[in-house]
Amino acid sequence: MDQPGSKEDAYLYALRLLAQRDLSVEEVRQRLLRRHFGTDVVNIVVQHLVTEGAINDMRVARESIAFALQRARSGPLVIRQKLAKRGIDRDTIDAAWHDGTVDVDWLAIAEAIKERYDMRDPRQRARCARYLDRQGFPSSVIRVVMATEESPEKETDTWL
Repeated sequence: MDQPGSKEDAYLYALRLLAQRDLSVEEVRQRLLRRHFGTDVVNIVVQHLVTEGAINDMRVARESIAFALQRARSGPLVIRQKLAKRGIDRDTIDAAWHDGTVDVDWLAIAEAIKERYDMRDPRQRARCARYLDRQGFPSSVIRVVMATEESPEKETDTWL
């Protein structure tokens, strides 16, 4: 019978984690280490799971990108940052990004977000611009979105 902290225990625990949610290699590694499995055991188990195809960073990146685009709330910079935070390397992110984002219309997504704000109010306009910036939309997209509807300062008096 295997002792606690064995490869078999670590492997079964990792499979339980992966049954709940697709995780990156680094996420599985960190969760096993937090569970006090030894570094050698963790490395062996993670390598075995990668070889089996149970862990696949490219799959995780593609699914995360697709989900983020479906929700249409985040821009490209934030999506990339979230993937990097999950431990996925830049080359994998780039490859997954080019697979799934070829025809993304960031301007249309930003325009849809803008609809939630009263663009006649200068404070709401500024709030919308800050939100788009925090969500990682390119500044060029933000400028176009903010320019599509004139601000109240540009309105002329019609009573003259």
